[in-house]
Order: sequence, then structure tokens, then C-alpha cells
Amino acid sequence: MRSQAMYFKVRAGDKLADRLLQQNLAKARSKFVDARAAAVAAYDGDFEALRSAGQGIRDRVLENLDLWLETFEERARARGAEVLYARDGEEICRLVTGIAQRHGVTKAVKSKSMLSEEAGLNAALTAVGVQPVETDLGEYIQQIDDNEPPSHILAPAFHKSREQVADLFARAHGKPRKTDIPEMTREAREVLREHFLSAGMGISGGNFLIAETGSVALVTNEGNGRMVTTLPDVHVVITGIEKIVPRLEDLATLMRLLPRSGTGQDISNYVSVLTGVKGEGDRDGPSHLYVILVDNGRASLVGSEFQDMLRCIRCGACMNHCPVYQTVGGHAYGWVYPGPMGAVLTPLFTGLGNALDLPHAATLCNQCGVVCPVRIPLPELLRRLRQRQVEAGLRPRGERIGMRAWAWLARRPRLYRLATRLVVRYLNWLAEGADRIRVMGVAPEWTAERDFPAPQGRTFHELYAQRRRTGEE
Repeated sequence: MRSQAMYFKVRAGDKLADRLLQQNLAKARSKFVDARAAAVAAYDGDFEALRSAGQGIRDRVLENLDLWLETFEERARARGAEVLYARDGEEICRLVTGIAQRHGVTKAVKSKSMLSEEAGLNAALTAVGVQPVETDLGEYIQQIDDNEPPSHILAPAFHKSREQVADLFARAHGKPRKTDIPEMTREAREVLREHFLSAGMGISGGNFLIAETGSVALVTNEGNGRMVTTLPDVHVVITGIEKIVPRLEDLATLMRLLPRSGTGQDISNYVSVLTGVKGEGDRDGPSHLYVILVDNGRASLVGSEFQDMLRCIRCGACMNHCPVYQTVGGHAYGWVYPGPMGAVLTPLFTGLGNALDLPHAATLCNQCGVVCPVRIPLPELLRRLRQRQVEAGLRPRGERIGMRAWAWLARRPRLYRLATRLVVRYLNWLAEGADRIRVMGVAPEWTAERDFPAPQGRTFHELYAQRRRTGEE
């Protein structure tokens, strides 16, 4: 599978040069960060202990994933659901389009599903005559903007301004342009209501799967998920095999982590636990429920050095706090998952050779690791991916030669100190007495977009030597 993630450097450069995007990102930059900080501070308990509990739940599932999947399948089937498995995106499309054709569906309403994005499901549905309609407001905005991909897993239109959305609504709805947010959301609801009532199939993701009851937990803030899963006669859930949790009590623990980490809420507006098909006397719910459990690279991570990544509960906290994501936005990453989680998942799911730059699209500052609700060591996983690239000979030849030269020099302290002095003199010569270097001589790409700070004061070795002399005196 080849992805646009191959071109991160080019795309990142384009995003940095996009003034409107930079203005939009600057306005939204601290929104989720501040909200999470406030929610964690207000939590009535030990939030770090809660994180450890969440990590423990996810780890216990992954240690026996096959058994928990069997339990979920058995309990879900007992409540009338049909459980299917998909190896990859192509099989997702084949299964979903087959279900639609079997039931004579011509329109499908969707609640946000990242797996459908992985599979390119909307295009597959359209190809067989089924109209897909995104009902999450952010996803809907992206769909009417010529099917532009989401730029954030929780806020797909995170990168757009109110004025840009107003223009899109006026064009798509054929109504007078509005910029008042309540009026705009009302207009969207009015347009989507007809689709909810006329769709033959609802498609959703699943935030969690509860093994003991065979249930699907769906978490939203807009209520569209509940409309998608209860009004159409057919409901299709598409979710990853790693989303299993053993018990409802475990779901309760994770639901204390998910909204606080993602949006800074104590709890999301809508938490639905969907179990089986509509029974006798039920006023709503689907007559047919299909749960498609997707591998698409996940099974290969179980038992590997990257298994920790399967703990992810898709809260988005890592990208919200990442200085790289905050600067370039989600589209620079080139696939479904942006930010630190995407820098790990995309190489693992699409192939390391198809995402050469992504493991390096991070400063390793560990902001992502600090805020991850289930303690995924994202910087360490990125480092391992970098190591794999080197071992596979995927890094540029000049980079490999340079690193080998540095390693050779670092093992020879006297030469290293001499080389450090020479480099400092060279950099000061380039600075010509200023505190910034405009053009970095032998490595001009370092200063193509920014000035490089000139060395200030003495080297570490000189300072350390002085401290030792002072101590001896």
C-alpha cells in the first residue's frame, strides 16, 4: 500500500507557506490543550492512577486478544448480530457493498469511522450506486469540500475558518451565506435530517467493543451517531480488532480517560452502548446488525516491539500537544492518522518504505507521551522505527555516512574535542560577528527557511573542565 505519506517534507513545506492555514492553526492551537489541562486539574481523584488503570485494561486485552475476540463474537451473535472479519481495506469495501446490495440500499448515512477512511469506503459505495452521507459535522464539511480528507481524528475540519465553512455551506446548500455558528449548525441539521430519515443503512465506527455483553460503545458529541445507529433498518459497525474491552466496568474506566484527554470534557454528550438487533417491543434500532472486525496490519503488531501502539483509544491528545502537528496540520502526514500516532501507525500499516519521513516528523520532546491516557511511549516507538529504517538501508546515503562519521569521532574523545573547537570557529566565522547564521556553508538546507543560532559562550567540554578545576581548588 503506497500512501501520500511518502511526501511529508513537500506537503509540510506547502502547509507552512499557506498563510490562511497558519492563521487558522494559530487560532485553534491551544483549544484542546487548555481544555485537557483544566479537565485533568478538576478530576476528583488521582488522574495518574486512572491512566495506569487504563493502560492495564488495554494490556490485559492484548495479551489474550484472540480469546476476547471469540468471547465478543459469541455474545454478539447471541443478540442477533452477524460478526464478520476483514483482512484489509479492500475486504471492508467488499463486505459493506455486498451488505448494501443484499438489502437494496441506495443511501447510507455514516457516523465517523476511521476504518472507513483507511478503506476508502465512500468511493467504493459510490461505485455501486450507494450514496454515502457523512453526518458528523466536521466530516460533512470535509465531504462537501470535494471530499477533502479529515485533518484531525476528532475535529476533521480543525484547519478551516468559520468564513471558509460559510462559503462551503452557501455553495452546497444553495442558501444565503451565514457566519453565525448556531445558525450554520441549524442549517446543517436541517439538511442532514432528510438523509437520516431516508437512508436504508447506517455505518458507524466503534470506540470500544465490550466482550461480556457483545456490545458496541459509540461516543459522540453531536447525537448523529445515535441517529445513524437507530433509524436505518441496517447498521454496519466497522472497527479494529484491538478495540475490545473485557467488561462494562472497564468501559467506565476508559470513559473517564477518553473525553478528558481528547476534548477536555468530563463526559461526552452522547455515549451509546449498542447491543444486538431491535427486539420485540423496541421502538427503534436496526433489524440487521453487522459488526466488521478489521485487521489491516493490527494483528502483526501483537507480540511485537510495537504492541504498545494497539493500546491507543483514539483520543487525539498526542496530536493536540505535538509542536509539529500544531505547525503543519494534519494533511501534511498524508494518510488517515496525523500527529505522533500517525507517525507510528502509518509506517506500520502502509509499510516503512512508504512513509520514510514520518518517524522523523517529531522532535521527540515527549509531549505526546506525557499526555497519552494509556501511556503509549510514542517517542520510543518513533525511535525504533528510525532504527528499522537505518537497518533496512532506507535512509539517504549521505545521512548514513554522516552518522557513521559522527559515531567514529564520538568514540575518540580527544579528536571529538578538537573537532568541536574547529566547528565552533567555523560557525562563528559564518556568523560574521552576528548572533545568527544566514547561510550554513556546507549544509545550506539548514538555513533555507530559517536562520541558525551562532554559538554562544564556551563549549560543554570547556565549561566542564572549568568546573573540575574549580572543584579541585
